[in-house]
Formats: sequence, structure tokens, C-alpha cells
Amino acid sequence: MSLALRLKQSREQARISQRELAKRSGLSQQLISKLENGLVESTTEVFRLAEVLRVNPRWLATGKGEAQDEENVADGPAITGHVPLISWVAAGSWRDVADPYPPGDGEAMVPATCRVGPNAYALRVQGDSMEPVFPNGSIIIVDPAVEPRQGSYVVVRLDEAEQATFKQLVIDGGTRYLKPLNPRYPLMEIRESATVCGVVRQMVMDFD
Repeated sequence: MSLALRLKQSREQARISQRELAKRSGLSQQLISKLENGLVESTTEVFRLAEVLRVNPRWLATGKGEAQDEENVADGPAITGHVPLISWVAAGSWRDVADPYPPGDGEAMVPATCRVGPNAYALRVQGDSMEPVFPNGSIIIVDPAVEPRQGSYVVVRLDEAEQATFKQLVIDGGTRYLKPLNPRYPLMEIRESATVCGVVRQMVMDFD
């Protein structure tokens, strides 16, 4: 089921019009109409729509999981540790760092609810190439000790540019590619000058 069908189904089950949904969410009716007609395939505003429609935002954005949780509020997962939120430049050279993280480099410590190694770190997503699953501004927790495989979300260092990028790993006939989830961006082949710096284990989203 596409985002268009999930959104339309949720709106109709809530028994509200596109105009009313636009009013409650603060979005334009034109955008909602385009989403329901498949003219727009992804948007960061899906979280606001899910809140109004009282559906699971992950399900609305990706179709994964249940449309609605059985309970509105449930106990959260236990925190297993904290990892430093670092810059993209530091992420590029993270594998070469001997200590868990260089002193003073982390902006803050981010709680993790998944099991990660001592060299794990967090990055703030920049841009919309990984929407709708990873919105701009969300935080990803990356573990350099995890072996990347087909379909993994990875952070890759572009050596000659001294920059890092975040994409999905696609392996086809021995050739590795970096796939953005946003269809507006092209597939990228991983060159010899690129280094995989870690596998994404978790996403954290702030709403304030």
C-alpha cells in the first residue's frame, strides 16, 4: 500500500475532510491532495499528519508496523547506554580514533536503546535525501563495529572530499551502491576512495 492510499484510508477512517485535516495539521489542502493522489511521494510533514489522524507515524511514512498501537502510551525500551553526538567531519575519521571518542568533540550525549559497541556515535541528519524514514534533523546512532550488508543504512566517508554521507547500502553483482530513500536523488556507486564508517542501528527524533 502506498503513502497515498495509507493517508487517504486514515483520513476517511477518521471521518474528516482534506480541508479539515489541513486546518488541524497546519498544512495546505493542496499538499494533502497531492499526497493522496500520489503526486508527492514523501514529506517530513507526515509526522504532523499522523498525529492528527492518530496513527503510527512510521506506518504512515513507510507502511511498516501496525497502523495503530493497541495502547496510546506504553513503557519505552530500556536505555542501554549513551553515545556522543559528533560532527560529520569527525564521523568520517571515526574508525581511526583509538579512544571511544576524542575529548571535547561530542556536542552532547545521546541515549541509545539498542546494543552498540564502545566506539558508537550519533549524527544529526542533514538534508532530505533519506526522507521519509529519516527526516532532516533526526539523529542516527551509528556503530562502526557492525559489518555492513545488503540493505544496511550506512555512513560512508568520501575520502578525497573529507566528508561523510548517509545512505542505504545496495549490493548488485559485486558492485556496491549508496541509495537515497528520497526518489529525487540518484543512486551512487561506492568508489575505491570511499570508506564505510559504520552501520546505523537506531534513529532518535525530537519534536520540540
